[in-house]
Amino acid sequence: MRKFTLLFMSMFLVLGTAMGKDEVKDFNSPEIYPANGELVTATYNIRMKFPKHIEVANTEVSIDVLNTKTDEVVKITSCTVDEWDPYCAVFAFEKIEVDGKDGKEYRDQYIEKAGTYTYTIPAGLIKSVDGDEFAGGTYTFSIVSTFEVVDWSPKEATEVSEIVVTFDKEITETKLPEKGLEILDDWYYSPVTKVNEIVVGDDKKSAILKFETPVNAAGGYLLNLSQGTIISGEEINAGKSLWFTIVDLTPSFSTNYNDGDRVKELGNLEITFKNVTEFEMVEGKAIFVLLPSRDEIAGEVKKEANKFVVTFDADLTEPGNYTFIIPAGTFTMDGAENEGREIKVELYTFEITPLEVLDVYPKAGETVDQLDRIVIKFNQTVDVSWTEDWMTQPSREIELTCGEKTYTLTYNPSGILSDQLEYLVNAEWDGFQYSTIPITEAGTYTLDLSQIIVNYAGEFVTEYGYTYASVWHKMRQACEGTYTWTVSGNNASVDNIPVAEGEQVIYDLLGRRVENITGAGIYIVNGKKVVIK
Repeated sequence: MRKFTLLFMSMFLVLGTAMGKDEVKDFNSPEIYPANGELVTATYNIRMKFPKHIEVANTEVSIDVLNTKTDEVVKITSCTVDEWDPYCAVFAFEKIEVDGKDGKEYRDQYIEKAGTYTYTIPAGLIKSVDGDEFAGGTYTFSIVSTFEVVDWSPKEATEVSEIVVTFDKEITETKLPEKGLEILDDWYYSPVTKVNEIVVGDDKKSAILKFETPVNAAGGYLLNLSQGTIISGEEINAGKSLWFTIVDLTPSFSTNYNDGDRVKELGNLEITFKNVTEFEMVEGKAIFVLLPSRDEIAGEVKKEANKFVVTFDADLTEPGNYTFIIPAGTFTMDGAENEGREIKVELYTFEITPLEVLDVYPKAGETVDQLDRIVIKFNQTVDVSWTEDWMTQPSREIELTCGEKTYTLTYNPSGILSDQLEYLVNAEWDGFQYSTIPITEAGTYTLDLSQIIVNYAGEFVTEYGYTYASVWHKMRQACEGTYTWTVSGNNASVDNIPVAEGEQVIYDLLGRRVENITGAGIYIVNGKKVVIK
């Protein structure tokens, strides 16, 4: 979360700075995308950003965008002010007719055919709100193909002042953005320096990206090589993220437990060395563990490969707090003595309560007039599982069956962890919430809970008023049980539903309140969509 918040703030500050600079620009020199003469792979519209708020004289226009190679023309048919940016004019291409699933449809057109395109914006079409008039002009852009980065170096070093990027095409030109290419810290995504020069290598297939200042602080870094920075004839480079790491070669050690850890098992203490050639215990020195009883026990140290393994003549199974104590000067690393370190670790047990379904709504086996939702209540907090790659939730949609018919049930998350899951019948998302089309057809409906995959047996943490599971001890577990309901079919066709005060409020699709449902159609009853056939 910290990364994304800081990234957003950085983007906001960058945009704000850019806008501040725009205020002093000439009104007749707008920023254009694609830029005049720019090489791009496709363009979905043409945008002009001005230093002042603008308005357009005509939203409907007819401007030819000519492919000078083929003489084909794409029409610009509208010019509007961007609804999110009052400084920006958007020129949209003529919509084209395509075959859709419901017949002929019109979709936005974009330009992707190779060639150089030219167009002219007439004078007076765009004005500032305080009266400045854009003089117009003729502009070009080219649609070209791309080529890929083959490799780059270094990927790991103690200091980086340049990156060499290789391609499988000979470089004919470079176009470094006016503001350079930023090198970002890959944790905070904040800029640390920038590329301010590009030199083509002797082989003509490599580009040397030179940094304004060297990067030498340990950590990971990212350089986004923008599309179109490197040109080969009528081709441009595809955008590429170039990662590299600054390594710290200072001799150091780490332990298999970290200060503040909570663990379910406790064993040997392992001390692993990094950037160390020789490490030795100092004669007469020892490493200790402080037990929950407050007894202090010295460990036996054995040297293995690049680490010490410390064993203790004690049973480390009693739940409670343990402290591993490594006194200063206990061992040497390439002749230098270690700093002191204490590692506090909590050994704890967690009782896993078997998952049970306590109840379902509607009641299992019950006869109802309709089914619009099914709620499953468990004996503990559960969460619908994600896949191991965190890409999908397999049980976000499950099936309810009636004979050979199947109906979709959609998980309706509440936003907070709970001991129950709600599934909606025939759910539709309106952009803000789900609505349902209830099942009213008579029949017996069956739900197999094995379709629902959940996490349970959680440990919970509350921060900033929000409770979340820090650990799920049971993950991606299928539920058990099969439940049925009978729909009577009594309201499959509804006439004259009375409205009792405080019970039902009914609106038609025009937003008019009605006293009774008197015919087929779609109605909003107590805030929910109801379809009457």
